[in-house]
Amino acid sequence: MTAVSTNQTARFSARRIYSVPLGCKVSRIDAAALADSVEGGEAALAGPGDADVLLVHGCAVTDRAERDGRRLVRRLRRANPRATLVVSGCLAERAGGSLARMPEVDLVVSLAARGALPEILDAHAAGLLPGRIVTAADAARAALFAMPAAGRPLEALIDPDRTRAFLKIQDGCERRCAFCVVPSLRGKERSARIEDVVDAVRRLGDAGVPEVVLAGVHLAAFGHDRGTRLVDLLARLEADPPACRVRLSSLEPMEAGDELVDLVASSRVVVPHLHLPLQSGSLSVLKRMRRGIVPARYRALAERAARANPRLHLATDLIAGFPGETDADFAETCRFVEDLPFASLHVFPFSPRGGTDAAAWHLENPLASGVLTERTRALRRIGAAKARAFAARAAGTTAEIVTLRGNRGLTDHYLEVSLELPPEGRLPGRRLQTRLVSGAAGMPLEAHPC
Repeated sequence: MTAVSTNQTARFSARRIYSVPLGCKVSRIDAAALADSVEGGEAALAGPGDADVLLVHGCAVTDRAERDGRRLVRRLRRANPRATLVVSGCLAERAGGSLARMPEVDLVVSLAARGALPEILDAHAAGLLPGRIVTAADAARAALFAMPAAGRPLEALIDPDRTRAFLKIQDGCERRCAFCVVPSLRGKERSARIEDVVDAVRRLGDAGVPEVVLAGVHLAAFGHDRGTRLVDLLARLEADPPACRVRLSSLEPMEAGDELVDLVASSRVVVPHLHLPLQSGSLSVLKRMRRGIVPARYRALAERAARANPRLHLATDLIAGFPGETDADFAETCRFVEDLPFASLHVFPFSPRGGTDAAAWHLENPLASGVLTERTRALRRIGAAKARAFAARAAGTTAEIVTLRGNRGLTDHYLEVSLELPPEGRLPGRRLQTRLVSGAAGMPLEAHPC
């Protein structure tokens, strides 16, 4: 994927760059924009061996993510010993000192300094940098991954075939979940201006992009720092629809609220898909997690969404085996999840992240690995059954799809389908109304002409 600005921006000296983003959608958007500024609009490279710059935009949300980043650094250095190897992203913020001691790494660029990467590379080539770690002034650190200033265009991550665009409209998180390090890495919550987001979405739609995904580290908090709300942004888009459809990334459920759920369920612009992370269905576990979620309130929100639009795809995240989770807690989670109208579950076994309260609790009373594995499998079995049921209900209905590469399509309610369409209907990046039919083996669904 490449970073595409919704306006023309200044280009810096061109370098061939090989960029690898790790982690969430926001990380991918940031990494692509960073690579684009260095690359100066050159075509993407086929591989790391020809690059002048190797950029690892690392993730630090778990210990495993950090290890994966370090392994990637070593692998890229073996593939290209002569390139300048740069590590940025949350990984650089979390573990800058130890990364700088790796012989494979040339530069560790902090989040606050990332906007000056082209100039940093020039200074490095000229031997003007005092060390491998590059930071901004303390004042600039308060604006980690700051949104573009007024008048400067938002950047979008666009698929090469223009099938979907990911637009970062919010950054930062001020929650303090017991298992998460993101708030310490991403800083305070910051939002783009509503008018800038509306303009960016409209430009992307006019350019032929059929779907724009609005992304953020804490998307439900969009606008709070400016005295506005996410629902205000969506209402603006609803009042004057762009040429593309709009999808929301993950939302904190208690902050999403009834008004936002109702808008998504009935919208002409925003597709019927809500990802509301739960993590546990046990009230005692949620309290230890510091999630701020009350199961009864979550249930009411989920059921409200399903009543308002039975087609709506409701997804959630779950952590199996959180420290202190008893057999009774886990059984409560299973009952809660089975009762609710979920279409998909994203299940993760608990993984301790150094420096968090949850990691300390895990050390005090670790859960047996066999129990962790079985709880993860049990939740995934529930998720698989719910996904099958949701897809089965969609068979025989009509749905708008966006065509993807590989003869695939994505419905408005977030089902991947195979395409049984005329050749011109299979071209990536088209937006079509189709009839959904069960595949030969019941799965996956097939999209046929209406």
